[in-house]
Amino acid sequence: MDLQRLNVKLYLEEENSISSEEAFRIFNTWIPQTSDETLIDVADYSHLPLGPQTLLVGHEANYSLDNTDGRMGMMYARKQPVSGTAAERIRNAFAKALKTCARLEEEEGLQGKVRFRGDQCWIVVNDRLHATNDDDTLEAIRPDLEAVLNALYGEGQFEIERQQGEKDRFSVRISAVSQPSVQSLLEKVSN
Repeated sequence: MDLQRLNVKLYLEEENSISSEEAFRIFNTWIPQTSDETLIDVADYSHLPLGPQTLLVGHEANYSLDNTDGRMGMMYARKQPVSGTAAERIRNAFAKALKTCARLEEEEGLQGKVRFRGDQCWIVVNDRLHATNDDDTLEAIRPDLEAVLNALYGEGQFEIERQQGEKDRFSVRISAVSQPSVQSLLEKVSN
């Protein structure tokens, strides 16, 4: 399966631990400080009830403080093609999302008040042509997804649940048995 436009979202432990205004200010400082990818602009969408609240626009991917699914978290959204197998692309998307969450957790101006849950995430394939929202897509992606999740959480230590909405993009919710830190997951996915 040609998985290119992968989104990975990790949830905040405390929904209101970072405001849209704080994210806007921080994301603006990241633009000149980030050397490993091209970040372009920051946009405020906090007037929307559901969706990206603060969007950091990049050339390869977007990052957003997001509540599209009714829960606040950090969403990594790949836009440009990336090489590698499907498992490598999934692993890369997790690594980018976890790296961003770790960066926010360590942000000096937040005094350590922001923490992300390591036991729950939402994965969306933003490509209705290559990934229809059905069980066939889940079965096609399952071996590669499970390979990455086994490395992160341990074999069989998680559940995968496909979101059923007929008009929705293909997405799955991941729930792990344990609650590892973002940093420990980042170390596992970076090896």
